[in-house]
Amino acid sequence: MGLVIGRLMGLVIGLVLSGLLPQIARAAPSAEVRIELITVGPGDALFTRAGHAALAVVEAWPDGREMTTVYNYGDADFGDPWLGPRFIFGVARFRLAISGDLYDTVEFYGPMQNRDVFRQRLALTTMQAGRVAAALQHTVLPENREYPYHYLRRTCTTELRTLLDEVLGGTIHAQLSDPDPWTVRDYQQLTFDGDIATALLGDAVFGRAHEAQIDRFFAMMWPDRMRAYLQDVIVADPAGGGAMVPLASAPELLAERGGQPATVSPTRITYWFAPIAATLVMLGALGLRRRSTTPTRLHGLWLLMWSLPLGAVGLLITLLSVASSVPELGDNELVLSLLATDLVLVSPGIAWLRGKTSVPRWLGRYAQVRLAVVGVATALHVVGVFVQQPWVIPPASLLCSVALWWLAAGLSPRAQTDK
Repeated sequence: MGLVIGRLMGLVIGLVLSGLLPQIARAAPSAEVRIELITVGPGDALFTRAGHAALAVVEAWPDGREMTTVYNYGDADFGDPWLGPRFIFGVARFRLAISGDLYDTVEFYGPMQNRDVFRQRLALTTMQAGRVAAALQHTVLPENREYPYHYLRRTCTTELRTLLDEVLGGTIHAQLSDPDPWTVRDYQQLTFDGDIATALLGDAVFGRAHEAQIDRFFAMMWPDRMRAYLQDVIVADPAGGGAMVPLASAPELLAERGGQPATVSPTRITYWFAPIAATLVMLGALGLRRRSTTPTRLHGLWLLMWSLPLGAVGLLITLLSVASSVPELGDNELVLSLLATDLVLVSPGIAWLRGKTSVPRWLGRYAQVRLAVVGVATALHVVGVFVQQPWVIPPASLLCSVALWWLAAGLSPRAQTDK
């Protein structure tokens, strides 16, 4: 009897609760979801010079409690020694990851890396914010999180830029389709500001694609531009009333970099380094010709000091043009100005440095051919067929051709050999 009564009471309680639970659920306060943009300024390490961006999903309850989850598209295995080669050959993989809450994120990029960290609230409707949050939750799953990295088109900023534009129905792209005042080359040179060797190498290996005109939507791949340009995008006020408001609020500084900025302006080091170096090569040739008509150790040192680095860079440009699937590392006009064939000059340079005085007969012919090839490349740049910057590299290489031809013409024919 007691068992039957117990079952009846359980049934009654179940029926009562089944009627009350929907009412309780409707009465329980739900969290408001909003989306915030997190942008991080350049850091000291080279791979942090371009900055960083992430999206924060904020769940806010009426009682004041908030829970923030930061989604970061810039995660990769940075300890992988093959990450650099994978980037060069266009097969690097990055992934979306959760970098923690807002405090963890600010602590990591701010005090730990000494970088500026900003927050901006995005003017999204409840439905739009929910779509962004759902997309991030889906993409962060292990089977969905990886994507093929490209340093201009698939980065931490471009992935979230694409997501936001899709949710807004193309509004961002439509309003930021006007030309950006900078080219990719300008942003490249800004990224390498303060690092002389990388800046010089970057100007050599990145081809003419870096001179292409870009719009402000594309330029948002640089987090500093994203922080600024999203304030220029106007959307309907999600609070209603028919007003129009900026998509991104004014940036709030959460962490501030100490000391000098990591990058200040696009570095123009190549514009003065190339002509100065070429002038020194020419002056060296003039001095050596006056000094002796027979090769000396100074002749060998002079030849090696410019032919070896130019030949090595020329070989790198040639290999990248052939082997890399990254378009910006191909179609490089400097292949006709920084010649891989200059490496053949290393042989007589070493011989002269060792005290030998023989001059290969091909040296004079090579000097003439080099002068002709680089002369054509310089002329094509003058008439506008070649557009790749910095424009000083072809004439600087041409001056090296003149110096080589001048020196080779002054060497004694009696010292020449067929080798």
